[in-house]
Amino acid sequence: MHDLPGRFTIFGCRRCRALFIDPWLTPEQLAPYYPEHYGRYRVSRSLEKRNRSGLRRFVLENYYGYPHARRGRDGGLKKAAAFVLSFAMARNAVRYHGEGKFLDVGCGGGSYLYRLKQLGWNVYGVEPSPAGALQAQSLGVNVCQGELQGASFPESFFDAIRLSHVLEHLTDPQGTLREISRILKPDGLVYVTVPNTRSLNFWLFGKEWYSLDTPRHVISYSPSALKFLCDATGFDIVKLRFSSGAFNFVRSVKYLLEEKGDRWPLWLRRINWPRNKLIRRTLKPFFFMIDQIRLGDVMVAILRKNHSAER
Repeated sequence: MHDLPGRFTIFGCRRCRALFIDPWLTPEQLAPYYPEHYGRYRVSRSLEKRNRSGLRRFVLENYYGYPHARRGRDGGLKKAAAFVLSFAMARNAVRYHGEGKFLDVGCGGGSYLYRLKQLGWNVYGVEPSPAGALQAQSLGVNVCQGELQGASFPESFFDAIRLSHVLEHLTDPQGTLREISRILKPDGLVYVTVPNTRSLNFWLFGKEWYSLDTPRHVISYSPSALKFLCDATGFDIVKLRFSSGAFNFVRSVKYLLEEKGDRWPLWLRRINWPRNKLIRRTLKPFFFMIDQIRLGDVMVAILRKNHSAER
């Protein structure tokens, strides 16, 4: 992805289907693999417009409970329409909690926190990268540079905590989830998005799978591996769905053609797979079906503390 040197072996657990890099790297050794131009540190170009109006805002207000930007009466028809539209947009949105406290672990450049702040949340972030944390702070959001365990948040402080494409980067996922359990309110929720090693794309592409992202992804998870981790740290998975689309597929094709290009015709190699909108839109219905049979590229999970396990 960034033309950085290094050669790694991937080992898989036969029981839970998790994948691990070898040699194992410390956080200090991993740091050079996150250059300042790493994608998560950039500010989204849609920073302002996504919250203002349109169907996404309609879904947030009438399905996820966010405050209405304009005066208007709530109605059953609006809620029904928003429910239907929620299957196509704002699918990973966090339900509104009335000016609650929200933490984004690994917040990158802070775009997501900035949007939530405009929608009424009290937002906090943690970001290991100095470049990412500085960018987030420039947006006026409260971001601590470093690891979560060093942020020293109060106990039972947050209503919702998000780890979006973060869990796979953690060398100590159990320590992180135990700290999350400490700072999360008893009825709080954790929103986790993580690649799925039991996906069709991993089966098709193997080591050219875009989401393998070695060595930044030190552990890659399957549904079973995610459940084992939650069981070990006192969490229940209350909801699990799959969300892929063509994003990882077209980038995996690009990797495959770069690695083994001489096996494929020249016209196929000349296609700009990641930027070809026609290909992505054509494949979208296919990957929607793949998600329904739980072979999607990405797992989206909602976790709740298991209070019986705490006792």
